[in-house]
Amino acid sequence: MARALVEVIEYTDPGCSWAWGTEPKLRRLRWRYGDRLSWRRVLGGLVGDMERYTPGFDAPRAAGHFGRYWRSVAERTGMPFPAPLVRMYRSTEPSCRAVKAAELQGDVVAGGVLRRLRESTFVFGDPPDERERILASVVGVGGLDRERLARDLDSAEVERAFRADWEETRQPSDLVRNLPEGEGSGRAKYSEGHWRYVFPTVVFRGPGGEHTAAGWQPYEAYVAALEAASRGASAAARARPDPNPEEVLATWGTVAAYELDFLCGNGALPPRDAIAHRWDGGLLWMVPAEATARGVALRPSAA
Repeated sequence: MARALVEVIEYTDPGCSWAWGTEPKLRRLRWRYGDRLSWRRVLGGLVGDMERYTPGFDAPRAAGHFGRYWRSVAERTGMPFPAPLVRMYRSTEPSCRAVKAAELQGDVVAGGVLRRLRESTFVFGDPPDERERILASVVGVGGLDRERLARDLDSAEVERAFRADWEETRQPSDLVRNLPEGEGSGRAKYSEGHWRYVFPTVVFRGPGGEHTAAGWQPYEAYVAALEAASRGASAAARARPDPNPEEVLATWGTVAAYELDFLCGNGALPPRDAIAHRWDGGLLWMVPAEATARGVALRPSAA
């Protein structure tokens, strides 16, 4: 394997709708340039406690407002939204800790856990904001030792790792502090008493210095930042061809309809044994094992 040329730092949170909407772009980036990248996720903690924003916060009652907002975000990103949203999360920090705990079992496992946590919110409308919901949402994640995850969730090691990520997220660069204001602009956000990076923000560091793609960005912005950071050692010249649908499902296990088009080209069809999960907010294709783990009826796309 070629030596990584560029360090990638992804500031993210499982409960962020813009980060969920960016999943297709980051999947494609990893697929095409992964052997040139050293990737690190920073789980920043989007919401510490909703009570700080809404005194007397009621999770089921808040679902209507946030469900409408996430629908509007989906209109821009193309990714699914929860319809209905059962309840709103009280905090995203428990799910951030779950990803940090999963990282103790490797990057691929952590990626699978993060995706499951996102899907629990943005596909199934049931945010995993406490221990039992988290453990239920990750049943069947490939390679995951769920019993170990359950032990590690409350460990001092995981708490230190999450706190380090939380602190790092709240040291935004001068660049993002001075970006123009606006939804999806990437400008550092002041929330719960601190400035922080917005989610997602992706920083590329390499021989060409540091280059940042903050907030809602086109895929080309990520490639441009990668190219600038790799200076003189073109990443694009070594790009892996885009995956076909069989490779997508074999690699990730689930893929949204928009995501499949983005990764494989408009009109791409899923493998014949893929399971379709349709609801008012979108369409998600799954391999049979994923569908079984999620309690989705096994109705192949060819049926």
